[in-house]
Amino acid sequence: MATKNDQVYRVAVDRQKAAQAAGNYELADLPGALSEPAAAVRVGKAASQDKVLAGAERLDDVAELKRGTALAVYGRPESRWANAYYRRTGGTSSMTELLSYARQLIGMNPSGTLVVCLCGHAGQGPCIPLWAPRDDLSLTVQPNDLVLRFEDVVEDQ
Repeated sequence: MATKNDQVYRVAVDRQKAAQAAGNYELADLPGALSEPAAAVRVGKAASQDKVLAGAERLDDVAELKRGTALAVYGRPESRWANAYYRRTGGTSSMTELLSYARQLIGMNPSGTLVVCLCGHAGQGPCIPLWAPRDDLSLTVQPNDLVLRFEDVVEDQ
């Protein structure tokens, strides 16, 4: 288990060999604060086909956790659901509500503990994130997924 003495935790990224989804989408296609991550990459079929969208040189750089950071994986369906919710709320959705639509949401709390977020989707009742401690973390991605890193979104509970 990571501790507060650990500076950086490199998250293992497992690529699924799914067919690449049709069409590409960019950060501008995400609603609100989701479109402004600290680092982001769109996953290709192979590492050489990954496209860095913000703040990194490659996927491995995005998949680093520091205290308070979170990694979110959005596929095309998840980004559409987040967009629909954002429109339905008139653009007043909180970051927590938007993150609740991620396929995977993991992070490191300020104390240095690795956590996975268990949270109901916004719009289906209260959106209260539960950050459950884990010994290790990994991400599973498919071609065209967006992997986003956000700073200062994970809190101690």
